[in-house]
Amino acid sequence: MTKDFSVERNKAVLSRHFDEVLNQGLLNVVDDIYTSDYVLDAPVRSDGSSQARALTQGREQLKQRVTLFRSAFPDIHFSQDDVVGEGDTVVVRYNFSGTHLGTFAGVEPAGRKISIMGILIAHLTDGKIREAWSAFDSAELMKQLGN
Repeated sequence: MTKDFSVERNKAVLSRHFDEVLNQGLLNVVDDIYTSDYVLDAPVRSDGSSQARALTQGREQLKQRVTLFRSAFPDIHFSQDDVVGEGDTVVVRYNFSGTHLGTFAGVEPAGRKISIMGILIAHLTDGKIREAWSAFDSAELMKQLGN
């Protein structure tokens, strides 16, 4: 029973990641649901530069990353299409969409709509996200931006 509770609790934490942090931009939630030494391996650096893989380290860099995406795509929305959990790991297949209204990865806004599918694998400790790996097609994103 405890293990099932942990998995459900961890899924709920990931739901907060997508709903509160990414969709609503509630940066104060970052301190509640991520460890202080959090690491994210994902496309696009926290400073907005584009590269195939980039590390986001710690809560402050994560807040920068969220701000970057929400500034470039003010109407950004992440859906959680599949959520699977086992032990301390939660996997989410997601889709993010939005309208390009701010500079992103050096690309000036052109008002284009984007929609990109991705996957996030997160590892949690004591109900907080410790590390995550996210993959989405950054080349497809740049193509949709017209670059």
